[in-house]
Amino acid sequence: MDKLRNKRRYINLTAWISLSYVLTVATLILSLTQTAICSEKRVELILDASGSMVGTLSNGERKIDAAKKAVEMLVQDITPETILAFRAYGHQSHRDKKDCRDTELLVNFAPVSENRNQVIAKAKALKAQGYTPITYVLGLAAKDFTVKEDEEHIIVLVSDGKETCEGDPCATAMALFESGISKLIIHTVGFGVDAATRSQLECIARVSGGRYFPAESTSELVDALGTAVEVVAVPKTETETVIVRKKKKEPGFLKIVSPDMMGHDVIDAATGKKVASVSRITSGSRVKLKEGIYNVTVGAGLWKSIEVKAGETTVISPGRLTVDPAGTMGMKIHDSETGKEHGSVSNTKNNIALMPGLYDVIFYGGATWSVEVKEGENSLLQPGVVKIVNVRGGSFDIRNSEGQKVGYLSRILSYMPLPPGDYTIEIDGEEHSFSLKEAETKTFRLE
Repeated sequence: MDKLRNKRRYINLTAWISLSYVLTVATLILSLTQTAICSEKRVELILDASGSMVGTLSNGERKIDAAKKAVEMLVQDITPETILAFRAYGHQSHRDKKDCRDTELLVNFAPVSENRNQVIAKAKALKAQGYTPITYVLGLAAKDFTVKEDEEHIIVLVSDGKETCEGDPCATAMALFESGISKLIIHTVGFGVDAATRSQLECIARVSGGRYFPAESTSELVDALGTAVEVVAVPKTETETVIVRKKKKEPGFLKIVSPDMMGHDVIDAATGKKVASVSRITSGSRVKLKEGIYNVTVGAGLWKSIEVKAGETTVISPGRLTVDPAGTMGMKIHDSETGKEHGSVSNTKNNIALMPGLYDVIFYGGATWSVEVKEGENSLLQPGVVKIVNVRGGSFDIRNSEGQKVGYLSRILSYMPLPPGDYTIEIDGEEHSFSLKEAETKTFRLE
């Protein structure tokens, strides 16, 4: 009798386990099916075609040409069913127009199998020439998506430079993500970027639930784009959101390494209001701030998208540029991409604090020497010098190898710094050719 009862119990237990297994598998299948349904996503690829994209990579290839190849390889390799749109910025207006609305949705959303050739053709036709209006572009791109509860909206932003127009792209990305209107996630790709650009792109990705990908070559860009298109972002849980909100009550800190004697204003990116200042003389190098996104003035420039977290210290390190000799007439420092003046140097003050980036040093006579200023480093330029002695009167024109006048010498202006290169100077109607090396002095004596 006991054996019979035990046998019945065994059968019932076995049946229960089998039923539980079936239900578990069914639940798992249903869950995966629902996840698959809910994971439908649309991807908008945004490509930088601003003026800085004419710059070259370490192998000598232009960035814009490498980016075009990467886009072509991407659309040929990704899943044909991927719903993709293609937008670009900086391609319609030359930088002289300072066009902060230069962007266009070139190809609308469709499966890659249907719009692949169109994307390739539009990418090949791009001309890199304009500004970098990232804030404006992100706002428009968010509106390109239709609002559907069962869709994940992904932006993949490729840029080799930082924001050159009004607004803060990281603050905008945070506002878009927190609004939750379109389930928008932003991945960013930094293509051969400086420190300030990298931190801005990292900030955009971080606050929007996305990821940042660095790329220094065509192959790395292809890999970064392929991963960004396929990766599934994990949204913040309700608990994490509550924790983040509680932490916002705690202050954070911003530290500026070797602040300039002229000082740096700290501006709240959300309100545009100055909230602090940092100076080597008055306030030291660190200030207490509430959690948020900030902009910091560096000379005439504005270092944007600096994220300060509660209980943490964010550190930025402006670079410096020293020109020796800078000449009595001085030189102007311009942003290489926008042409905006960031300050000047002369023999009186021959160094200047700058954000990391590419700059053009404009000499008094119009000659230009391009230089990269790196985070926390002092970039030293040592121009050559051309001199003339025993001058009684008149002036003597100096021209570069292309025949353009780049300066002159006279009894009053007896010497002039110039970038290394080949030049001619006209003395008493006769042209004299000479080459000038860095830190070299070339002297002409009149009889």
